[in-house]
Amino acid sequence: MKRQKKVKLIYNPVSGGGKILKELDKIFEIYQDHGFVVDIFRVSHSCKKEEILENIEDYDHFLISGGDGTINSLVNILKKNEIDIPIAILPTGTANDFANVIKMPRNIEKACKKILSTDVKEIDLGRINNQYFINIASLGVFSTISQTTDRNMIKTMGKLAYVLNGIKEMTKIKKMKIILESDEYSAITDIVSLLIFNGKSAGNFELAYNAKLDDGFFDVLLLKPDFITDVPEISAALATKTHLEKKIHSIKYFKTRFMKIVGVENYSTDIDGETGPKLPIEIECIHKGLKVLGIS
Repeated sequence: MKRQKKVKLIYNPVSGGGKILKELDKIFEIYQDHGFVVDIFRVSHSCKKEEILENIEDYDHFLISGGDGTINSLVNILKKNEIDIPIAILPTGTANDFANVIKMPRNIEKACKKILSTDVKEIDLGRINNQYFINIASLGVFSTISQTTDRNMIKTMGKLAYVLNGIKEMTKIKKMKIILESDEYSAITDIVSLLIFNGKSAGNFELAYNAKLDDGFFDVLLLKPDFITDVPEISAALATKTHLEKKIHSIKYFKTRFMKIVGVENYSTDIDGETGPKLPIEIECIHKGLKVLGIS
């Protein structure tokens, strides 16, 4: 007897202003037309996310609806339980950096059809101490912007909330002294920000435009405290996407598989828009550590 295909839809009802709630029936229709039984799991503050793992062997893939934070949370549950079932993403959050990197359509019907018409691809996965990230880990001013932006503002204003908070945070940038060790670059240096990309973008800006999801390397951007003197050059380079090739004094760019970072203080990190571990940290690129559907 042929095995019944099954998918588990995991959705955050408040992510992106509740966009997914209007699309549920369309998702059920498309998946049923493709011969799937759809089980659902509603993410909330009070739910026990480990319940996602019930009857795990029954599912062909997990369909995750939400932003980067929702995806990060669920990928961490799967990987920490050594579960290797493919995931697929419906971009219904405020920040959909990872979905944008894999060029997932914002239209839910088109996204579902793309997922169901593509083969599984293996992509790299980031590990920072005992946590995982799919798109970006950061330290410094960009971490502060993500973590201090009011969640109610995000619900009502979307990405504009991050921009407005970013303007405020940029006026009180703090210098951080770190010790960074990797095979490609090591230094004892002052920074204002460090961005470690598995994907390409942060805040939907393609800052790591050369990055590849399956090359086994992170793309790292380090911003030094004297960047203010290079603002005109940096702005022009950002506009033309040449900032990785140009030798701008206050920006250091390199690729690496593994890094150790120690700080004079236990500075906080950010992973996929959520609070990450404090320094000291070890960061490893797990080559082809995650299976994903919907990458064409």
